[in-house]
Amino acid sequence: MTATDALPPRRKPWLVIVPVTLVVILAVIWSGLWFYAADRAQREIDAWIGREARLGRIWGCADRSLGGFPFRFELRCQSPTLETRGGDAMRFTAVSAHAVAQVWAPSHIVAEFAGPARVEDLNTGSAYGANWSLLQMSGVGDLSGRPQRFSLQAHDMRIEQPGAAGAPPSPLATARLFEFHARLAPGTDGKPDGVDYASGMRGGESAVLNALGVTGPVDMTLQGTVTASADLRPMPVVQRLKAWAAAGGTATLERFAVTSPKLAVTSTGAVSLDQQGRLNGKLDLGFAGLNDLVKGLDRAGVVPREVSPIVGALAMVGKQGEVEGRKGTTFALSFEAGTLKLAGFPVGIVPSLF
Repeated sequence: MTATDALPPRRKPWLVIVPVTLVVILAVIWSGLWFYAADRAQREIDAWIGREARLGRIWGCADRSLGGFPFRFELRCQSPTLETRGGDAMRFTAVSAHAVAQVWAPSHIVAEFAGPARVEDLNTGSAYGANWSLLQMSGVGDLSGRPQRFSLQAHDMRIEQPGAAGAPPSPLATARLFEFHARLAPGTDGKPDGVDYASGMRGGESAVLNALGVTGPVDMTLQGTVTASADLRPMPVVQRLKAWAAAGGTATLERFAVTSPKLAVTSTGAVSLDQQGRLNGKLDLGFAGLNDLVKGLDRAGVVPREVSPIVGALAMVGKQGEVEGRKGTTFALSFEAGTLKLAGFPVGIVPSLF
């Protein structure tokens, strides 16, 4: 073996330099793209706030910052506010908001809000407080910024009415979980877009319901579709109903159920309004524990004493069956130009809604 053969092989420095150089170049390019996208995101946020203001929703933020480099965008807002105009004037305030979107999915935004919050009716001056352990919202939009899906979840929700002159607040309602989901339902055959919705509540409690005889935790499930409802601008209720009727809107109730230890209520069906504001459609209702509920309402003075015999008569007309796993009564209601029919027989008139 010669001296040359004993020398170790020479390293090839380009095997190290090239990958490192590529990583540095990619990092510089990625940083530039992120800061460019962040700057564009700031402009898009400002444009979105401007569009919302024109639609009657005024968003505010005492201190706004954008971060999250390198793989996501994080928007932090101190003292966020929302004021609605054009319908019922309301103002919502919270302590802070934190919104996050991943770089590869900027149109999918998840936001968390820190409480407590305050809700004010600017017309009447009444105010309510709210707090929670976790309040999270998420939304998905298309390339134009139009919302496609929206979700809200509130854990350990508490709603209170502020006390006067330093008095403690009065609790109004609590819920272990409240959630709401909506998604855009494109119209077919030239019909306007609608909204599919689903909502639920678990472990609800209310002093008002307790006074009416609905004691114990209340669970609620709501699911359906409202067509011709994609215009979510604030407006008076009568104006919205007129526009909805003119567009041929229909409200479909696929499932509605409210249960408590002593009560169960269910409903399915579909209703609409004609050009005179009269109700049309069909609803199938189910009740378990209805007599006890009416007696509680009677004791609380909410309904006249004459109503109790009417409920007994309805129970005789309805069909016996299961309502959420309990013995109950079901009714078939229909509405024709505002005329209320029970089992096909006219029993009353529903006043025009506008």
